[in-house]
Amino acid sequence: MYFRVLAIMLFGCISAAHARDWTIGVLALRGDAQAQTHWQPLVDNLNQQLPEQHFQLLPLDLHAMKSAVAQNRIDFLLTNPAQYVQIDSHFPLRWLVSLRSSHEPDGTSRNIIGSVILVRADSDIHSPQGLMGKGVGAVSPEAFGGYLLGYKALRDAGLQPEQDFKLHFSGFPVDALIYLLRDRAISAAIVPTCLLEDMQAEGLIHARDFRPLLAKPPTIPCLTSTELYPNWSFAALSHVPDELADNVTRILLSPSDNQPLLWGAPSSTSQVETLLRSVNQHPQQPYFWQQIADWAQQHRLLIAAIALILLLLGANHIWVAFLVRRRSRQLEQLHQQLRAKENALEQAQRLSILGEMASGFAHELNQPLSAIQHYADGCAIRLQREQADHALLPILAQISQQAQRGADTIANLRLWAGKSPAHERATISQPLHELLKHLWQLLGAEQHQPPCQLHTEIDPQIVLHLPPTLPDQVLSNLITNSLQAGARQLWFSAHQQAGWAILTLQDDAGGLTPEQLSQPFAPFRSTKSEGLGLGLVICQRLITSQGGNLTLRNEVAATGNRGLCVTLMLPLTPTKELTFVTDSST
Repeated sequence: MYFRVLAIMLFGCISAAHARDWTIGVLALRGDAQAQTHWQPLVDNLNQQLPEQHFQLLPLDLHAMKSAVAQNRIDFLLTNPAQYVQIDSHFPLRWLVSLRSSHEPDGTSRNIIGSVILVRADSDIHSPQGLMGKGVGAVSPEAFGGYLLGYKALRDAGLQPEQDFKLHFSGFPVDALIYLLRDRAISAAIVPTCLLEDMQAEGLIHARDFRPLLAKPPTIPCLTSTELYPNWSFAALSHVPDELADNVTRILLSPSDNQPLLWGAPSSTSQVETLLRSVNQHPQQPYFWQQIADWAQQHRLLIAAIALILLLLGANHIWVAFLVRRRSRQLEQLHQQLRAKENALEQAQRLSILGEMASGFAHELNQPLSAIQHYADGCAIRLQREQADHALLPILAQISQQAQRGADTIANLRLWAGKSPAHERATISQPLHELLKHLWQLLGAEQHQPPCQLHTEIDPQIVLHLPPTLPDQVLSNLITNSLQAGARQLWFSAHQQAGWAILTLQDDAGGLTPEQLSQPFAPFRSTKSEGLGLGLVICQRLITSQGGNLTLRNEVAATGNRGLCVTLMLPLTPTKELTFVTDSST
C-alpha cells in the first residue's frame, strides 16, 4: 500500500512537471472575433481530451504570426500552407494534420484554398483587361488566397497587377474587401475562395450582387478564379514535446461529436512551393533575379528582337573590325616594303658614290704609285751597276714591291666598284701557309690583346689562281675581325672538293647575332665605333668577282665556345676573264 501511494504521488509530480499552458496561434483571416468563434471548439476539445494540459487560442495576422513564432510566444499554429512554407524556412515546424473541406458533406476534398476575382454584378468589366487603370483590392501582398493566387491568375492573363492596376491592400479582416466592392470604393476584389458563400450563409451579403471575373469549374460548391490548393494545417513548433505532439495529432484524427472539423494526414507542400516560386514569394528564392526572369518571360518577343539587333550589330562590328585589321596589315606590309626599297635605294646611292670615289682615288693614286715604283727600280739599276751587293738594293726592292702591292689593291678596288679592267690581269699562285704566316706576322696577332693562337690544316695540293693581293685583302680583313671580336683561338683549314677550293676560318669569339646573320653583307652597318661596315662587303664582292662564294654561320669551336665560321669557296680553275657579280642582299 505504501509503495502504491508513493507511485501515485510520483506520477502526479511528473505530470505536474510536464503540465503547462500551450498557445495555439491562428491566422485571423476574418478578424479576431470570427477566429475565436470558429476555432474555439477545437481548443475546447483538446482541453477536454488532455485535462492535464491547458490550451488557449491567440488570433494573429500575417506579420504578427511570424513575430510570435520568432519570439516563441506560441506553441502551435493554424495557418494556410503558404505561410507554413515561409515560416518553416526560418523556424522548423512539424506539420501534424491538414484540414479537410467544410463545404462538402463528407469533407473529402484536400484542396480548398483559392482566390476568386469578384466584380459587382452590374459592372461593365467583363475581362481582366477591363481592369486596366482601375482600383483592385486585396488583403496583403503576402496573402495566399487573398492576393497571390489571384495575382498569378491575372498575370497569366497577360497583365501586370503592380503596373496596370491601382492596388489597395485592406488588411484583415478580409470581409472588408467585399464591403468596399459593394460600396463601389474599388472596381474588383481578390478574396479567398468560399468567402462569398460563407458571408451569404451568415446573412452578411447577397451573393447575387457579385460575379467572378475569371471563373474556373469548381470541385467544391464555391466560386473560384484559380486552381485550388491544400487547406489549412495544424503545426507544432520544435520545442513542443514529442509526446504532446503525438497526443494532439491522435485527438485531431479521431472523429468525435465535440470536433466538428474533419482532419487528415498532412498535405504535400510541393504544389504550394511551386506557386510561391512563380510569384517570387518563396523564401529560398533570389527575388531580384526572379523578377528579371519573370520580366524576360513576359517580354520575350521584345527581348528576341533586341537580341537579334544586338547580334546583327555584333556581326557587323566583327566584320568591320576584320576589314580594318586586314587593311591595316596590308598597309603595314606596304609600308615595310616601301621602307625596304628606300633603304635599298639609299644604300645603292651610297655604294654608287663610294664606287665613284674609289675609281677616282684609284686613278689619282695610280700615277704616284707608278712613279714611286719607277724611281725605286731606276735607283736599284744604278746602284747595281756601281756595286752589285749594295746594302740599299733589298730596301729598294721592297719599295718597288709595296708600290706594286698598292697598285694591285687599287685595281681590286676598281674591280669591287664595278669597273672592269682595261686588260686581263695576271694571276699569281702563292702557297696558303706562307700567305697566312706573312699576314699573321703583319697583323701582329701574337702580340694582340687578348693573344690569339693560330691552328692550320691546309691541303698542300691546293693552288689558287687569284689576282695579286686579293687573298691578302680578304684574309687579313677576316682575321682582323676575329681578333677585334676577342678571339683566343683561330682555326684555318683548306681542302678541295669537286673542282672547288674550300677555305674555312673558325674563331671562338662568340659569333654574330641573329639580326647580323640575317643580312651579313649589308654595307654601312658596323658594331665598331670607328668602323664603316664595309669590310665584309668588300670581301664578299671580291670573292664573287672571281666566281666564288662567301658564307657566314655560327658554330661551336673545338674549345666549346661559340664562334663565327667563315667559308670561302673558290674555283680551282682560273677564270679567263674577270667578272663582277652583284649580290642581291646588298
